Amino acid sequence: MKKIFLITSSFPYGGGEQFLETEMNYYKGIDLTIIPKVVDGEYREISKEIKVDKFLAEQSFKKNKYIYLLKSLRKKVFFQELLLENFFNVKKLKYFFASIYLYQMYYEIFDKFFEKNQDVHDSIIYTYWNDEATYALQSLKSKYQYKLISRIHGGDLYKERQVFNYMPLKKQFTENINTLYTITQSANKYLEDNYGFNKKTLKLSKLGVKDRGIIVRKSQKSCFNIVSCSYLIEVKQVDKIIKSLKLLVTKVKDINFSWVHIGDGILYHDLVALAKKELDTCNNIKYIFVGNYTNEKVYEFYSNNEVDVFLNVSLSEGVPVSIMEAMSCHVPIIAPSVGGISDMVKTNYNGTLLSDESRIEEIVEALSNSVYFKNKSIRENSYQLFLEQYNADKNYKIFLEDIGR
Repeated sequence: MKKIFLITSSFPYGGGEQFLETEMNYYKGIDLTIIPKVVDGEYREISKEIKVDKFLAEQSFKKNKYIYLLKSLRKKVFFQELLLENFFNVKKLKYFFASIYLYQMYYEIFDKFFEKNQDVHDSIIYTYWNDEATYALQSLKSKYQYKLISRIHGGDLYKERQVFNYMPLKKQFTENINTLYTITQSANKYLEDNYGFNKKTLKLSKLGVKDRGIIVRKSQKSCFNIVSCSYLIEVKQVDKIIKSLKLLVTKVKDINFSWVHIGDGILYHDLVALAKKELDTCNNIKYIFVGNYTNEKVYEFYSNNEVDVFLNVSLSEGVPVSIMEAMSCHVPIIAPSVGGISDMVKTNYNGTLLSDESRIEEIVEALSNSVYFKNKSIRENSYQLFLEQYNADKNYKIFLEDIGR
């Protein structure tokens, strides 16, 4: 295996990019250097064999962004974007300028780094996100002759998630990359149809979590225990969970419901207040917001508690690690048909797939079927689907074998 340089957003710093915590376990004996774009937050322990180089974080944003913006005027990329996109809305130009300045910044920093580090010429550069740093590396690829691969997830893929449905520069950077790894099959078609990628460049490589051997117990017949796990931000629509539970416990009086939410965020106080308003007067439900949990603490929770179903009602997702974790512990899922979730949840097999809107009526209807989620076969199916598609031991070994070819 050649030397690998992995460009991350902030990993191993901060709390994001959780999938990389698992992926790092499969780089034993491989010369890997992680290069985070930002060094912020607590350092997460990784193998001492893995090196971390902070040059990108230390060099980024040192110059005034307008200097990079002016320098980008000399690039063909700048004018090509003006030809490709409709900028009659001046506000849209702001997003283009923000993107082109980042592209120019990364281009200059990487160029300077590669001039001083000649071993990059025969290496693999792997970007965890398909963004401006990747575009800069595509522009430098012919100069330094490295192998370039990238992953693409959700926010860096779907233009519908962006303001004005605009993903700056993406259409220009479909070439000069060896492989772009997607995490859902539907993403391949989306990349071809919306940006013009050649299907030969695209390859499905699913993410995964480890099998901890945890079999979560179901609750007693008179109880029904629900778990959700997400940041408390608008797109996750946790307010819909609260409103659905209010209707559910009013409708189903003979069951004692329990809801645990794992995760924190800017809407914490608003959602706690909403839960108090809607649920505190109901006698047949208990709930708690437990805050952020590490991955280890999530598994500890599943080991020590009875859980009947995992609930997600997000407006937008990629392939949620929280759903994989629940499936690996034999927990059925209720979740909407967004992102890669339709590959993870099969109605009448391992849970209930909601519409992409996650309407309150259908959430209530799904949760009303408590017997279904306690069925031994349904719970086993959730685990089997995890083994087939999201088992880290299988997925990351295949990925590393592929990039080493």
